[in-house]
Amino acid sequence: NNNNNNNKIERGNSKKYSLEEPIAKQLVLPGGKDEQYVKKKVTSVLKTIVYESVVPIYQTLCHDELDNIRLLAVSASGSIGCALGLDGSLCSQVVLPLLQAGVVDASWRVRKNLASTFATIAQCQGFHESSRKHDHLIVFESFSSLLQDCESQVRSCAVTNIARMAQLGGVHLFQSHIVPLLPALSDDEKEVRIQLALTIMDCCNNSVCTVLTDKIILKDLKPCLETLLDDEFAEVQLPILSKLSRITHLLDQMDLVVQSVVSMSKNPNWRVREAVGYLLPHLAEARGVVFFKEQLLDVWMALFLDQVAYVRASCVNGMSKLLSVMGSSWIQREIIPRYMEIYNSSVSYLTRITVLRSFSRLASSESDGRMSSELANEVTLLLLKGLKDKVVNVRMVAAKGLEDMKLVLDDGILNSKILPALEQLVTEDPDEDCKFYAQNAINSLSE
Repeated sequence: NNNNNNNKIERGNSKKYSLEEPIAKQLVLPGGKDEQYVKKKVTSVLKTIVYESVVPIYQTLCHDELDNIRLLAVSASGSIGCALGLDGSLCSQVVLPLLQAGVVDASWRVRKNLASTFATIAQCQGFHESSRKHDHLIVFESFSSLLQDCESQVRSCAVTNIARMAQLGGVHLFQSHIVPLLPALSDDEKEVRIQLALTIMDCCNNSVCTVLTDKIILKDLKPCLETLLDDEFAEVQLPILSKLSRITHLLDQMDLVVQSVVSMSKNPNWRVREAVGYLLPHLAEARGVVFFKEQLLDVWMALFLDQVAYVRASCVNGMSKLLSVMGSSWIQREIIPRYMEIYNSSVSYLTRITVLRSFSRLASSESDGRMSSELANEVTLLLLKGLKDKVVNVRMVAAKGLEDMKLVLDDGILNSKILPALEQLVTEDPDEDCKFYAQNAINSLSE
């Protein structure tokens, strides 16, 4: 970069590319605007300069006798590809031979560095040029070799590229070179399985990979999901549990996956139980009201009363989604009575706080406006009851909850019951913090 005073390269008025990190590592979807930007900016003159002045140095360093040098040079291959304008023809001559050499390098550290940036390097091989199919085949054969490397560190780094390689190569190359290796990777060492779980869910993320259809996910990825969810380590299960909502629409065709999720509600690791709590409303969306009531409602209530606050919070935060899926009448009939029984019989103020937060959460924007006036009025009365609790923390939560109900409150109940109750709290409550929250609620509700 000849302009040392600039530390950013801007594309229009949107994305900024930091020169502290190679642009090659910041490319998102292959063939998208990022690639178009690079190809537009790299002129034929610049390509010539890079090819004549930089490439010889790069090639020499990639063949250096010291692996410390080779591993750094190989890692720069993606940047070389960008500097050559992602020109498939030039990159086939310059980068591809060194990629092939790196895959069989005697040093595992060189192979590891190559594996960690493989998709970025592969992106310069003209995957959107049908005339370069032979090169594409070489790239995927090289990637397959790294996925089967004798060193687990290399395999672990290679696995992280699966989603982007699927996007690059398309369905055919993905199914012929990657899918056959998934069973072995699912039974690999722990770190490999963790990275596999992450990248499998990236394959279901449209911001990373758009080429894998629902049919392919069910056929090729579902067995892998089932195996990883049954793993003995929570670190392997969590990346899938936390992102499984991406394929909610497919869960009605994944019986074993759903069974695994339900069984993990009793997992000794609280993070797993927390993830299950967040996922249950999505299972309700996929499987329907009857399935949730028969199979998941007891699980939901158990997690709602979990000893760990983060697990309880997952049920609190899921209330709006549950409302949007199940509807107001179902919430009034099945949830509110159970929660009020817990509230009235609870000896712990933390449990009462959890109940009140769940009520106010029903009014959030995530519920898609599904909260009926009848449910809103019932919840409001229950929150008013919380203003009279003997524990100050509960009264504060109740006041904040009434403020959160602002958009769904009926004017009649607001003026006749809510504002007078909050004003009484401001004037009579002995706790200053409680008065503060009550006054904030009054100010918000009066706007």
